[in-house]
Amino acid sequence: MKKLIPLFLFMILVFITCQNASAFTLSAVPQKQNFTANDWIKINLAIDGYDGGNINWVAHRPDNSVLSGAVDSQLKFGKTVHQIIRDASDNEFGPWSINYQYRGINQTVHFDVIPLNLAVFMDKVTYYEPNIMNINITSSYYNPEAKYAKYYYLNFYDRDGNLAVGSQEIQVLADRPSVLYHFPMFELSNYNPPGLYKLKVQYFNSFIEVPFLLGDIHKLMEISAQTSATYYQGSDVTIDIILTRLTQSTATLKITDPLGNTTSNQFHPRSIHDTLVLKNFSKKIGTYKYEVHYAGTTTTGSFNVIKNIHELPNIKLEILPNKLNYRPGEIANFEIHTSEVITNSISTWVTNPDGKTSPEISLPLDTTEIIIPHKIAKNDSNGQWNLYVNYDGIVISSSFYVGGPPVEDSEVLDAVQYSVPTFVSVINSTTFKSPTGITVDSDNSTYVIDSGNSKVKKFDESGNLLLFWGDTSLSMGQFKNPLGIFVNEKYVYVVDTGNTRINMFDKTGNFVYSWGTYGDNHGMFQMPVSINSNHNDELFVADAEKNSIQLFDTKGNYREQIDSSLTEGASFSGIRALAFDSQDNLFAVSTDNKILKYSNIEKFLNFYGSSGTEEGRFNNPSAIAIDSKNNIYVADTDNHRIQKFDVNGNFLLSWGTEGTGQGQFEQPVGLAIDALDNIYVVDKKNNNIQKFALYGGMDKNVLPSWVRNTAIWWSEGALDKKDLSQAIRYMINQGLIKTPSINQNDNVQIPNWLKGNVEKWSSGQIDDNTFWASIQHLISIGIMKV
Repeated sequence: MKKLIPLFLFMILVFITCQNASAFTLSAVPQKQNFTANDWIKINLAIDGYDGGNINWVAHRPDNSVLSGAVDSQLKFGKTVHQIIRDASDNEFGPWSINYQYRGINQTVHFDVIPLNLAVFMDKVTYYEPNIMNINITSSYYNPEAKYAKYYYLNFYDRDGNLAVGSQEIQVLADRPSVLYHFPMFELSNYNPPGLYKLKVQYFNSFIEVPFLLGDIHKLMEISAQTSATYYQGSDVTIDIILTRLTQSTATLKITDPLGNTTSNQFHPRSIHDTLVLKNFSKKIGTYKYEVHYAGTTTTGSFNVIKNIHELPNIKLEILPNKLNYRPGEIANFEIHTSEVITNSISTWVTNPDGKTSPEISLPLDTTEIIIPHKIAKNDSNGQWNLYVNYDGIVISSSFYVGGPPVEDSEVLDAVQYSVPTFVSVINSTTFKSPTGITVDSDNSTYVIDSGNSKVKKFDESGNLLLFWGDTSLSMGQFKNPLGIFVNEKYVYVVDTGNTRINMFDKTGNFVYSWGTYGDNHGMFQMPVSINSNHNDELFVADAEKNSIQLFDTKGNYREQIDSSLTEGASFSGIRALAFDSQDNLFAVSTDNKILKYSNIEKFLNFYGSSGTEEGRFNNPSAIAIDSKNNIYVADTDNHRIQKFDVNGNFLLSWGTEGTGQGQFEQPVGLAIDALDNIYVVDKKNNNIQKFALYGGMDKNVLPSWVRNTAIWWSEGALDKKDLSQAIRYMINQGLIKTPSINQNDNVQIPNWLKGNVEKWSSGQIDDNTFWASIQHLISIGIMKV
């Protein structure tokens, strides 16, 4: 028995030792969640119970390439730091993941590598021989220790892309966030003729090109006008204009077609770089010649128009972008119209500013209209992009521009902006007859144009009528079918449309002054419809039958005007409504179903929308208003709804259907927002004014349309899984899908066969709750991982 006791104790000791040997714990933690562009990847590894052997690893990089290897078997105290040596030259920016394996134990880490940001600014566009070019280069990566800092490489190229004669590559040390380099222009002008050049800056694998003009010192003014060498018959012609400086408000473009017929058009340059888009100019095949005349200087050029061998007779194809300018991270929407469905699919691709072409994707098409989305990556190049579509051999394109700071996920996932306004009250005046314009003063009193009765009616905050004035007459202070109204601290301005003038009153309705008459000259009107003011108290008047917006002082003296322009997206034949945001940017509702945006110095910035019934498209919009958050509201009159857009013109939501009930509209034509962010909607046909609270509360079960659109576009192959994962993340954040809490850096792994469920959801075969429940089920059983 005594011999059996030691044997028994030995067996217990062996059992305990074996149990401890198998109790390994593998820990892998990135030293940063966001590594910068030139950081080495460093992962802290620790193994509890380590007893030798390698740790195998596999890294998945943003471009879907794979690295693998093994960590050295010598781990001191079971700990080590795994390093992957890299820098910005690898272009591997975005989400990474590394899987570690040790004796059957797996651990996966996720992190991001932040793109290298590079910006180049020059102090002007045109330089002459005595000038010094001041080049400011800014980057997100630099090293203050000069011996370890990298270099920016600067080269000059002529308009044909050849290295400028006599120029040598310049190296500038990147030892601070922003570097200023002074380049003497005589080094370029001594060997090269005047003309258009480009400065190309390279930093690692990032490139930026900045155009500039080398001027002739003997000339006071120079013009550069460039266009593509060849266009297909019937396509739009684009001419880029660069001026050395602005000296006059008007320039002339002359075009001579292949038969010798010459047409002249005036345009109004708003900056030293302008883009003209010519429609219906390329009908004849052959060589066209053009001349641009400005400030006594002329430049000439030519282009050829050829027949499109793929053209199909009697088939028209059109691209309507929802905007002109986009931020990185936004989704650009392009509405495609075809006059006839001749095949069941359409293909699309884009080219970036460097001319690189994306893979072509094919989308289903079974109607004459389709929305094609393009997701702009956060690290996509700034500049002009082009979207192409190919429909049974017909190829057309539309340009758009990318610039500004990237969109943060938090901007998209902010649920408050998708809150549907809450109905508050309605003013049902039995005496209303076709009300139109509305405005709100600082006391939250509302002033309404009762157009059919040619009166102005003033209501208090609760909708009680306080006073009214006006009658149908040509006399001063009377009206004939007035439409627009605006109030400031002292006065009420009424657009007396039928009498083609502006009437000015105090707040109690006493007539003060009027100005304007019918005509084409400055200060005259044809069909004035709306009036508004910026923070400088300048009055802007919109005219529905005039291609200009006129500016006046508070006493009606003409100052200047904003004209329709050949600049891409900036043309209009008339304006229906005006509004200003907190930065004094002007938003104008045009008669061709677009919203035009101008800066506080009247420079054209962007346009939003086009004709249609889809989200973000319009059918005879008549009014516009902007809330305290700079969100934009448009009365989409013939679509019987109000549409809401963010500060960048991205569609957020809409409300309203055709009808006479609460929250319904027959003919919404007037909008105003008070200091409490209540919005007032004037319905001309229903003869009422409905009041809604914009941010009074939110129903979390209201699903923003972008979530559904993203899912549909993903199922069709237009967007990738990253885009759908953001939509799922929104539903989880809002509690529509129950799952453990996640943060914005978590990945959502999505099986491809989910596309079938999306198609059923989009077609109405399954409802919202059923679709959300299916996703929640996939997460709960581990098929979809969050």
